[in-house]
Amino acid sequence: MSVNQRWRNVTSVTPGGLDPRDLLIEGARIAGFLPRDAPTGSDWQVIDGGGAVLFPGMIDLLQHGMFRHLYGDAEPGAVAAASEFLLSTGCTGFLPSFGCTPTPRMVEVLAALAAQCDEACAARALGVHSEGPCFALAGAHNPDNLARPGAELARTMCEAAGGRLAAVTLAPELPGAEAFVRALKAEGVSVHLGHSAAAPHDVPRYVGWGIDAVTHMFNVMPPLPYDGMGLHPYSLPDALLAERDLPLGLICDGIHTDPGFVRLLAQLPAHRVFLETDAMKFAGAEDTSFEFYPGYRVHSRKGHAVRDDRGGLCGSSLTPEEAMLNFLRLGETDLVRAAHATSLVPARVLGREADLGSLRRGRLADFAVLDPVTHAVRATVVGGRELYRAD
Repeated sequence: MSVNQRWRNVTSVTPGGLDPRDLLIEGARIAGFLPRDAPTGSDWQVIDGGGAVLFPGMIDLLQHGMFRHLYGDAEPGAVAAASEFLLSTGCTGFLPSFGCTPTPRMVEVLAALAAQCDEACAARALGVHSEGPCFALAGAHNPDNLARPGAELARTMCEAAGGRLAAVTLAPELPGAEAFVRALKAEGVSVHLGHSAAAPHDVPRYVGWGIDAVTHMFNVMPPLPYDGMGLHPYSLPDALLAERDLPLGLICDGIHTDPGFVRLLAQLPAHRVFLETDAMKFAGAEDTSFEFYPGYRVHSRKGHAVRDDRGGLCGSSLTPEEAMLNFLRLGETDLVRAAHATSLVPARVLGREADLGSLRRGRLADFAVLDPVTHAVRATVVGGRELYRAD
């Protein structure tokens, strides 16, 4: 039997601002807010938050690994283990992601990760994100595994995932991309632009196909070179910034994106930016080395990202909590704006904002309990149940 909860002595971070009223939870969902001196019935459990900040549960849309697992390896129990660990970072929803993979193996990985999503009992595994294989620029992915897009490939991916394919990143300038995008959108998949050298003036056309987000803005999307004529060339990143309603993903470690760009993105309208860790294996764990794919060894160091033997970037060592704290500091912004970037915008990108991403009446009661000064995670609540408490 569910218990009605009244959270007192807290400040809730809502889309409209900081709310000092008590938070009410009925079962798994938020019932609303109540002035601190207003009475409730005897059937309400009163929880004293000790002055804490209630922050909407963070949602990470691009995460290749966490703690000691790389999702692309499809090890049994990997998603469930990450689901448990992520609670300590204030993350209540995530997309286990994997990189460019040849079709026979890709089908196996999609099927395995989709099944593992059902095993996640802590942070919600909201589906699978296939970052690739339809790229124009490989970046740190295996260039031998790149593929051409098309409607048939889209159908193969959707069937393999059994309805759990939540997002796909592709370069839309590739032949066959329009059919690929439209087939994915017909199945409710969120399609993200990334690893692309697309002509900037083509971006509005791609958005018209249904591309609804950008994977790791400013990364693996080279600007055009200065032409010596005194003009700033209009490049792909500029065109993406110019789209009024296109959400831009940000790896907020101060390494993948210069802090100056973080400040720039933080000044855009709140619906334009979302944080994604692009985390790799051992994020949140120890500093060590591993193979991202056969023959390509990388090194994970907390605060230094993940790099290969030549120093090239291969994802981050971020946790969602660290990304949020970096956004507050580097973006010179506040908790309300940070909550849009960590929670509400990712929920919108997935079409899940009716349930997730904000502390509002009717939404699922997914939130992190933060220290009011340091913003460290004291506890994490999912569906009205406290599933993690620090120490």
